[in-house]
Amino acid sequence: MVFVSRSVPRKWLMPETRGFPKTDKGLQAYISNVRAPAERTWLAIGAGLTICLEPSGAKTFQARIRRQGEVNPRRVRIGSFPALSVADARRKLAEMKSAAREGRDPALEQRRARAGVVKVRTLADLIKEYLARREGQIAAKSLKIERDLLGRTLEPVLGDRLLADLAPIDFGKAVSDYAVRLKKEGRSNGTNANKLLAAARRMFKTARGWGIIGAIDPTAGLAKPANEAPRDRILFDGRVLVGPDTKTNELGNLVAALSADPALIPVSRPTRIALHLTLRMGFRALETCALEWRAVSLDGDAPSVSVTTSKTSAGLRTLPLPRGAVELLRKQKEASKNGDVYVFPAEVGSKRAKHMHPESLSRAFARACRRLKIVGASTHDLRRTCLSGLIELGHEGVAERIAGHVPHHVLGRHYDRASRLDAMRTALEAWSAAIDEARQRSKSVLT
Repeated sequence: MVFVSRSVPRKWLMPETRGFPKTDKGLQAYISNVRAPAERTWLAIGAGLTICLEPSGAKTFQARIRRQGEVNPRRVRIGSFPALSVADARRKLAEMKSAAREGRDPALEQRRARAGVVKVRTLADLIKEYLARREGQIAAKSLKIERDLLGRTLEPVLGDRLLADLAPIDFGKAVSDYAVRLKKEGRSNGTNANKLLAAARRMFKTARGWGIIGAIDPTAGLAKPANEAPRDRILFDGRVLVGPDTKTNELGNLVAALSADPALIPVSRPTRIALHLTLRMGFRALETCALEWRAVSLDGDAPSVSVTTSKTSAGLRTLPLPRGAVELLRKQKEASKNGDVYVFPAEVGSKRAKHMHPESLSRAFARACRRLKIVGASTHDLRRTCLSGLIELGHEGVAERIAGHVPHHVLGRHYDRASRLDAMRTALEAWSAAIDEARQRSKSVLT
């Protein structure tokens, strides 16, 4: 869509001014001295620039533009005289014509400028504004990922392109080229290119919501460049969770190592307890790290724990504690300091969080796996192992509730409000017993 200027009709000219000066200096003096008309009148200055004279004495520079194919032109206000000189009005008119040639709407940009909306022309402008606004709104780790994908990967390729000129084919080529490069470098099978496409889509969607761009979205309809295989890794124990090799007892070896001499694997005591608790309760890493003592009840006949920080609202739940988990938390309570808010507080001097960071837990688990020769496992696989074990033991009915997932059936979403504490306690006790039995069968693989 291109805007073209249109001269004002002859009837809008004041008859006595057909010979008014042609230089900017002369026009400046003439407009200053012209008297207010009896009714609103327009003077054509030239090159599509007009000045509107009001009966009140107000004088406003205007331009009349219309979209290609439209019959009726639209009037765009440029500025008021004498705050805006004739020369400045001509300069602004030239900028509007340039914007029209690029497919932008000068009137819309003026309205956004008056509202304090940032002027975004190129993709680089959009990326910088988007990342600046996202800071403080999302986690530091997520912001770093978006900076790497958008600022360091996408901007060097398409950053200098005008948003109006970008098409899906441009983004499709940029993303597919990134996937090919990742495969050649051996960094991944191209799945990070899927993250780049998702980040770009999120940026355009969010920017439209902020009002800094129009309805343009050159990422719409693009397919992911790489196929992502869902993770299905669990730790086998040879009894409840049987792997290809029925003698494999990764679960028992891990639990035995976490319960053995701390010198055997390079993992601190609180981290051992956190990993052990994650495996027994099926927690996410964040849920374990952010546990608070006020949400833990170890006394009485029904010990329980409430998850107060989770990935989703459904993850905020209360679970019964099996005996094995109670023993772990009591050990951690004995070693904690008075006034500790979190079960697993951050180390002194840590700036990322007040509690143990999930990344620290992941790195510690990776060190333990390398020592135990457990290949391809992550902390989230501990959660998957727990839930798989619960289902294998016949407790599928409460596994979803223990996991903190939103039910997929109408009864669970809208009607089932039962606590299921007794059923969950039975399930978690059975899984805890299976873990202890696997530890008894384990043969140390440590030197």
